[in-house]
Formats: sequence, structure tokens, C-alpha cells
Amino acid sequence: MSLCKVVSALLVGIIPLLAVGQSTNGASMYKVIGNINGLSEGTKMYLIDGSKRKVIDSAMVKNGQFIIDGHLSEPAHIYLHAGKGQASKKLADILLDNRTVYVKGTKAEYDSVAVSGSDIDQQWKDWLKDDQRIGYQRYQVRKVYETLMSKSDTVNAHALKKVMDEMQSYRVDLLKTYVKRYHDTGAGAALPNLCTLGEYLTKADYSEMYRTLSPAWQQSHFGREILAEASRKANASNGSR
Repeated sequence: MSLCKVVSALLVGIIPLLAVGQSTNGASMYKVIGNINGLSEGTKMYLIDGSKRKVIDSAMVKNGQFIIDGHLSEPAHIYLHAGKGQASKKLADILLDNRTVYVKGTKAEYDSVAVSGSDIDQQWKDWLKDDQRIGYQRYQVRKVYETLMSKSDTVNAHALKKVMDEMQSYRVDLLKTYVKRYHDTGAGAALPNLCTLGEYLTKADYSEMYRTLSPAWQQSHFGREILAEASRKANASNGSR
């Protein structure tokens, strides 16, 4: 192979990975700046990689504030915890990449803590809010469905079952819509991995979302996981025959 072809082949593999690394506003480091009321002085705060359940960094609360900084090779789903072991308390989920994010809370409780400063984190949470709204509505319908079944009202129960199935299909379509909308960001690649729809998604669903992503994000960790899940779905389908 000529030197020119070797260089070209290397660039094909390297450029997409560089694109992922540079897709965080040019920042090479992340910085998590936290101000959460109710945290005692000296409390140790931890960033935990959600997919690996592994601590990646930590810092202590000083003068009511904590700052944790470092570098990520790719965006990751991060848990923010106060304390460790049995006393540990989860305070936030963050889709984190190399940028500065702010974590503020009126008290040290999950529902009282907000994350700002990251577009990919907000994109993920916008989808989550929409998905949870539909999920809650489906839960309400399911309760009525179960009541009807307990009364042997199968005609109306079956009608509601159809509504429930349609709502679940809409959740899958909503996920695909968000992945397509953010196909060239870390959020688009992360969504199929972070959603709770796995049991309802097919090999075709995962493959479609993978193809939607830009080439750079297809080669990211999140992108490879989508492809791996499509393969697992195919194997499960073949094994059930």
C-alpha cells in the first residue's frame, strides 16, 4: 500500500474520533461547580461513571462550594453523589462532557438539585421529561385497564389495551425523533443507551437509530453500544425460534 493510501486510511479512522473529542465547545477539561444548600463542610462529593459504576473524580465541600475538574475522552452518564458507602446520597444525573457545568440546589435532595451549562444534558432531560409524561399517562390508563379486567369487562379492557400499546409505540417514536434531532451530538448517541424502553425496542429500532447518527457519533462508545444492543436483540430473536 502506498504512503498516500496509508495516510488516507488513518485519517478515515482518526477524523471522526477527533470530531467527537472536539464536539464540546473546544474545551479539553470538564469542570463541575456545585453550590448545594445543606451540605456539611468537608462533605466529599463524587462523580461516578453510571455505565461502569466507577468513581472517576471527587472533591470536598469548602465554604459551601465544591469544584471537580478533569478530562473525559467521550461524554458519559455521570452520577453526582454526596458521601460514600451506605451514607452516600445521589444528588444528580449529568450527561457530562468537557465543559463547565453548574449544579445548584436549595437543599441536598435529588429533586431540589438542578444542572445547567450543558446543552447535551438539557437535550437528554428534555426527552426524559416528554417520555415520563407519556409514561405516566400510560400508567394511569393501565390502572383503569386492570380494574376492568378484575371485573371481567374484557370488551372495554381490550380497547384500553390497544390505547396502551399505541402510547408505548409513541414513546419509541418520540425516542427516535430526539435521536434524529440531535444526531450529531452526544445526547443523540446517549439516548438509546439511557432510555428505559429497552424491552420494547427491536433490532430494527436500534439499527435505525444507529444509522441516524453522524459518522463520528456512530464510532463513539455510545454509538458502539447501540450497535451491540442491536446485535443482542438479533441473537435473542434467533435463540427464541
